Order: sequence, then structure tokens, then C-alpha cells
Amino acid sequence: MKVVPAVLITLSALSLSGLAAAAEQSPWYVGGEVGAQTSRVHGPSGRAYVGYELGSGLRDPEERHAVEVAVFTRGLADNGHEARANSIAINWATLLKVTDNVSVSGRLGAHYTTSTLRHSPQWSETENRPGVFAGVGLAYRLTPQVAITTEVTYMPLHVTERIKSKTPVVTIGLRYGF
Repeated sequence: MKVVPAVLITLSALSLSGLAAAAEQSPWYVGGEVGAQTSRVHGPSGRAYVGYELGSGLRDPEERHAVEVAVFTRGLADNGHEARANSIAINWATLLKVTDNVSVSGRLGAHYTTSTLRHSPQWSETENRPGVFAGVGLAYRLTPQVAITTEVTYMPLHVTERIKSKTPVVTIGLRYGF
């Protein structure tokens, strides 16, 4: 969970330092988001990612496609037991420009999650499972390289029979294009 605030601070510093004044923008980008699941039972969530834009769509030049690698962390809980799910994911992302500053995004991918359930300070159990996720979001471009993002992601998790999460995660964050 400490990774996501560090990414957000780094992105803010890069945007303020003026390092983003390059004439030609690179296809590489990084981002970070923090948020919470729509269920009050579960704890905070975060995501950090790096992506590479492959180019524009065939039918619409305003449509951009990318491949992303991301790490997620999510807090889960059940009857006083705390659980944490940490995931690594790869996904296909599509970004559609709506106006000069606003765009709509969509993501579809697969993740591999390690979930740890703490029964007591001395005893815990771990589960490893693959899964799928999907997300839709909005981005508002603050500068040519920096955008503020918000997203709703659906990533069902199954830690134990009692601890499952099928609720969406709502996040807000920053994206920095090199």
C-alpha cells in the first residue's frame, strides 16, 4: 500500500518540475491510484501501473490502445479477521479522447493474487489464485503529460468461503506520460 502514495508523490514532483517539456511524447506512461471498495466492510485499495501505448485505433485516430502491467493491493475483512490481497496483473487498455482534456478509458485483464488471512498475530493462511478484472474510467488532462484519473474496477476475489469480494473498487489517481 506504501507504493501507491510514493508513485503519486513522484508523479506530482515530475509534473511540477517541468521535466515534461519534451516536444515528442513517449509511448510509455506510469500511474497510481488509491481508493476503496464500495462495500464498507473492506479496507483501502491501491494500484500502481506502467503502460506502453501501441498506437491509435484503425477506425478512430482518437482511440489509443495500450498494454499495462499493474500491482494492486486490497484490504478485506470478515468477522474480525483481517485479510490483504496483493495482485500483479496484465491488461489491455483503451483510451478514447472525448475533448482535448477529457478521455474515457476501459481495461480488461488477468491477475494473479496472493491473499493473506490473519487469524491471530501468530497464525495466518495464504491463498494464491488467478482471476480477471475489468474497469472503466475518466481522465482529465492537467498538462500535456499529467492527467488526474478516476476508475471503477471490478476484480472479484475469493480468499476463503467466508471472505469473498465481488464489490467494485472506486479509485482516484494520477497518470504521467513520458
